[in-house]
Amino acid sequence: MDDATPILLAEYTALRSEAERRATIQWNIVALQIAAAGAITSFSIAAANVGLLLIVPLMSYMLGKRYILHDTHIKLIWRYVRDSLSARLDRQLQWEAWRDRELASAVARRRWFTATGWNVLHPTRLAFQGVATLALAGALAAGIFMWITRSPSWYVIAGYALGWLIDALATAYLHRSFHRAG
Repeated sequence: MDDATPILLAEYTALRSEAERRATIQWNIVALQIAAAGAITSFSIAAANVGLLLIVPLMSYMLGKRYILHDTHIKLIWRYVRDSLSARLDRQLQWEAWRDRELASAVARRRWFTATGWNVLHPTRLAFQGVATLALAGALAAGIFMWITRSPSWYVIAGYALGWLIDALATAYLHRSFHRAG
């Protein structure tokens, strides 16, 4: 064991703690997304104010991007451990390399159906992108219904349409972000 080994092992321990902290934050973000989307949707229905549904896609975009940010940093940490830190420890750290090989073979076999596939039916994507899409569809249907039955003024319609369009763009960008993160 050379003089740098304890320092490198301390760095490894710190990096694992950072990855665990970020993973915990990720799941807190998922829980916040599900709870907030449910609360906003429930309040929107109870208050008969469909305009509140337009909050959900923007919130989904913001929280989804935070989730992806932490996912990216976790991947960077594991890549650093595998490519840099393990090399300086004479390849003694094997977990990251082994995990990467195992996941790569699982993904190669059936990428669409694996948890690492990031397909549009992945539960995490559904929690962000799916919820946003459902809120957009509900807001559109309710908006059209209100336009037909109540004939709101042009500025209400224009504001609602603008809000819906901004939400649709945010949801599309979130879709692209999840696709790139895969």
